[in-house]
Formats: sequence, structure tokens, C-alpha cells
Amino acid sequence: MIELVKTNDSRVSVGMRDLGIQAEDAFVCRVQYLNDLDPLMEYNVREPPRPLYHTFNTTIPLSYQVAAVQRLLHAPHRLDDVALQVFKDGDYGPYLDLDSTLGEQEEELEGLQDR
Repeated sequence: MIELVKTNDSRVSVGMRDLGIQAEDAFVCRVQYLNDLDPLMEYNVREPPRPLYHTFNTTIPLSYQVAAVQRLLHAPHRLDDVALQVFKDGDYGPYLDLDSTLGEQEEELEGLQDR
């Protein structure tokens, strides 16, 4: 799931410059995974205690960026099984199309940037 977080953290801005990402092409959000591989699993799988920050480039298809999110989170899922779902204010939103850019999916992200 992804959740947008407006941040003025200078460390994030420096990281975007290092990657050659312009501020208008960046979508800074918190990412977290839900482990739904085996819903009957009794032992606790190592999941992040809180969402981590990630910067998506809005001009590159999500399918090219999802591997970086998986590495960041140490998620146990295979890349074939990954889906990104918008989460805002305790509500699950739409799933994002991994073959499209975030810029092409503005309708699904509507209202997130108002925070």
C-alpha cells in the first residue's frame, strides 16, 4: 500500500537531486507491505513496524520502480505478486496500474496531495 506524506525533509530533497529527479517529477510517500501470502500463518512474519519513505518518479512506469520498494521493505513477495494500493485516512483506495506512470493515474491519487 502507499500513502502520500507531504514532507519538507531536506534529506529527501537531497536524495532526489542525487537521483536526478526534479521536484515536480517526485511523489514522496510512505510505503508498507501487507503480508497476505498465507492468511492462516500463525507465527509473526517480520513486517515493518511503521511505513518507510520512498520517492517515486511520476514519469516512469511503476513496474520499473516497484523492485526498489520491495528491497526497501524487505518484503517476502515475488515481484510477480506485487500490487500497489492507495491508502488514505484509514481507507483502502484503488489499486494502481503498474504499467502506467503516477502522472497518468492522477484520478486514482486525487485528494492525496491536499494533505
